[in-house]
Amino acid sequence: MQQDYLRYRREEDEPKLYEEGFGWKAILGGLFVGFLIVPGSMYMGLMLGGSLGDAAVWVTLILFIEISRRCRLPLKKQEIFIIYSVAGGVLGMAGGGFFAGFISTQYFVQSEAAQMFEIAERIPIWVAPPPDSEAYQLRSLLHRDWWPQLTLMGIGLVWGRLSFYSLGYALFRLTSDVERLPFPMAPISAQGITALAESEKETWRWQCFSIGSTIGLAFGALYVGVPTLTGIVFNRPLTIIPVPWVDYTTNFQNILPAVPVVVGTNIGVILVGFVLPFWMIMGSFTGAVLGQLILNPILYHAGMLKRWQPGMDFISTGISNSLDFWMSFGIGSAVGCAFIGFYELARSYAKARKEGKVRKTRMLPAPEGRGDLPVPLALLFFVAQTAFTIMLCHYLVPKFPIWILLVFAFGYTPFISYVSARLIGLTGSGVGFPYIKEATFILTGYKGIDIWYAPIPLGDAGGSSQYFRTVELTGTKFTSVFWASTFEIPLALFCSLLFWSILWKMGEIPSSAYPYANMMWPMNATMSCLWMTATTTGNALFLQAIKPEVMGYGLLYVMVAYPILTLLGAPTLFLWGTIRGLGGNSFEAFFEVIAAFVGRYYFSKRFGERQWFQYTPIVAAGYGCGIGLISMVCIAIKLIYSAVSQLPF
Repeated sequence: MQQDYLRYRREEDEPKLYEEGFGWKAILGGLFVGFLIVPGSMYMGLMLGGSLGDAAVWVTLILFIEISRRCRLPLKKQEIFIIYSVAGGVLGMAGGGFFAGFISTQYFVQSEAAQMFEIAERIPIWVAPPPDSEAYQLRSLLHRDWWPQLTLMGIGLVWGRLSFYSLGYALFRLTSDVERLPFPMAPISAQGITALAESEKETWRWQCFSIGSTIGLAFGALYVGVPTLTGIVFNRPLTIIPVPWVDYTTNFQNILPAVPVVVGTNIGVILVGFVLPFWMIMGSFTGAVLGQLILNPILYHAGMLKRWQPGMDFISTGISNSLDFWMSFGIGSAVGCAFIGFYELARSYAKARKEGKVRKTRMLPAPEGRGDLPVPLALLFFVAQTAFTIMLCHYLVPKFPIWILLVFAFGYTPFISYVSARLIGLTGSGVGFPYIKEATFILTGYKGIDIWYAPIPLGDAGGSSQYFRTVELTGTKFTSVFWASTFEIPLALFCSLLFWSILWKMGEIPSSAYPYANMMWPMNATMSCLWMTATTTGNALFLQAIKPEVMGYGLLYVMVAYPILTLLGAPTLFLWGTIRGLGGNSFEAFFEVIAAFVGRYYFSKRFGERQWFQYTPIVAAGYGCGIGLISMVCIAIKLIYSAVSQLPF
């Protein structure tokens, strides 16, 4: 155990020199992602429900590394890390954040679910324009009715960044510099960046990436390309492979009542089976089969799944089963996972103290040249940012008890952030207490929709400690991270506004042109409305759906299964996998488990276990890149066609 600790916190791995990584190369990387990759990622998310994610970031890194080598301007590992951070930040904020929230909100306000649950008219104007607003008819994100939301978004950006450099940074100084916790996952990320900077002769990465890209291109041409291009030419898409699944729920309703039977058509699930840990996949498969195929019919015949009716499709079956059983069971199991997380923290801490891994001392001076911020100033930032958030929240929802905001801000948030940072520092994963915000809204008896959108000062900054540790291990100055954020936020704002505006102008979102969004957004809107009914009058559907006895079943399951698996020597990943699979798709889990078995008992023996587990993430990244490139080509053609078709000649 001591050797494991030393492996993660060796003195020779600590950087002796810190260098700046932000410069014109990082700026070019951000522009490349913002204007070339972000629109494809948006389109892919609406079509397939996924995004380019890490695949796009790694493509950007590999491309810039190869260009720099051919220009005889090799990238330093500090520059590679900042390009990695900027690319990931721009893609995440522009594609899935910022104005993506405006697009989802405009749908929610106009959705059938919001009308049915009597929520649409109650949404405050600082959340979204009213349902009859001209902004929806014009499909404009810059209409004056959006200005309150734009103002709040700008305030949130400034104060969110301040929070990152306040409490998160102070926790890093405490858990890393003072307590010297190992942070076992940080070296893995740092070594990946270092490997890219030093792998001039290693060609196997390119081979794996090329294989994955070829698969992604070929499958993406049929899956994304054909429907998109035929939809442009014929005004009705030709679908060779149904997107995103084939629904057989009604076909099997006589022999499998209340069972959602759907076969996903994205072969990416096979790569998920290759990449995820074997016992996680086994747990997911076991949970999905027991929960969906076996338990659902039993619960139906026992009268516990009362809302399900013959003829319901996959989405309707999932919603009805969730209301009757699985929502409450999921809450209970999530609470159980939180308890286990706290137990693991206490056990890891006790073991660390016994082996001398944790040392108590005063706050040491920061290493010279690392670009640190004075800890008192960081804490001052936290107090200022939190106080402002409380005042803003109280201004927006003046009837909500301010003492609860104070407890959340200066009590729960620092506590859970420190607990999470310590657990990440010891084990690599954090902990949280689920549904505490939602439970507070309900138990206080507050009435109104506005509280669900208010900027509640509740969060977990523990994850920032690992990020700063990764920055440190790459020898990158912390000031580089600050300048990178200063650049990527305005760029992401502009790209998000530009491309979401174009997509929305081209047509309604969601619509038949975006199969995944068209199927899933109505279900998500229904579930959101369900939560909100807990604080409205005249609709107690949510309170009916929350069943304490079923929550107890979920809690009992986790609390009993954990010690049993521990005594049997089974990996705890199996337990987390079963929780992942209980409410999941059993048929998708079937493909995952087949891939996991093939990978474990064939490919890992043929290539070697260590080499196989190095291959699979790169193949998966290549697949994501290939299907993402098809998405980018499709959205480019669609944008050009839309622009040309509106010309007056």
